[in-house]
Amino acid sequence: MPKNQSTAAQTARRASRSGAKYTEALRGAGTGDTPHAPHVLRFLAERSGNLYYLVGGIAAAWAYSGQRVLLLEEAEDYWRWTMSGVGRGRSRRKKIEPATPPEPTTTTLWASPDGPGLLTRHTCMWQVRHASQESDRGLPRTDRSPLAAAVAGALGTYDVVVLVPKHWSYPDRENATAHVVIGEIDVFPDVDCRTALPGPGGEEKGVPLSPEQSAAVLRERCLGFLFGFPHLPIALDGVIWQSNWELPVDADYLAGVDRDMDRAGLRPLGWSLAGQRRSDPHRQLPEPDQLKDSDFVQRYQAIAQRLRTALDARPVIRS
Repeated sequence: MPKNQSTAAQTARRASRSGAKYTEALRGAGTGDTPHAPHVLRFLAERSGNLYYLVGGIAAAWAYSGQRVLLLEEAEDYWRWTMSGVGRGRSRRKKIEPATPPEPTTTTLWASPDGPGLLTRHTCMWQVRHASQESDRGLPRTDRSPLAAAVAGALGTYDVVVLVPKHWSYPDRENATAHVVIGEIDVFPDVDCRTALPGPGGEEKGVPLSPEQSAAVLRERCLGFLFGFPHLPIALDGVIWQSNWELPVDADYLAGVDRDMDRAGLRPLGWSLAGQRRSDPHRQLPEPDQLKDSDFVQRYQAIAQRLRTALDARPVIRS
């Protein structure tokens, strides 16, 4: 990853995006002005397979606006589990065979030709397993210091670090400074249960739901994985909705859903439609060629701007 830059240089770079001259901003940074600390963002979702393009698009939109963004991706686990022994049940015991861990890789996905905007992808191991140290359940203890070291090494260089884990349903209270939940919608709840009415047509009709009722269903259906035992409370900085199909309601209806989400304490950050992108690769970030397409990035700019505003408005305290 690139070497760290001075705090003054970071502050001047951010100010220059707003129209100020870099040299003037650099002098101002040396007078004691407090810059925004970098954000370490963790997206939360019950399922993540269809959400990689959304996250990659948001990161790309930030880079296009002049920010330096790092996608810090967890590498595949390199431990192999094998079974030894004969028979069934307790007679079969687990054994661990350590393999060679993969080397970290760093790829520039997009870089501005005439500005500071940069989108980088860094893939590395987030944890190591110690076969000689077992937990209470007899499994090898895990050490997450590699992730902490990778985050610490990026904070001086990037404006935003986006954590891209293998499993998205668990918060990261040790490393993330912000958590945003993504609700994936397969069937939008705009009507109550459908019933076949008597008559020659026998058509199915459902009782329409109000935006407030729809919002309650969405919270129950899409965000339930965040609550209840054994999960501890987690502060959420907002919610993004992605529908996998065309939405059956208009913008006014969605605005009503957003108002009810806000009333319930969930800051609405926008709606994304994946119905036109069903052929996107599963669990893969956008390719560099796609990130060079301004039309692709344009889809995510509104959400990215709202999210960045929400991040900058909060106190940066590690969860």
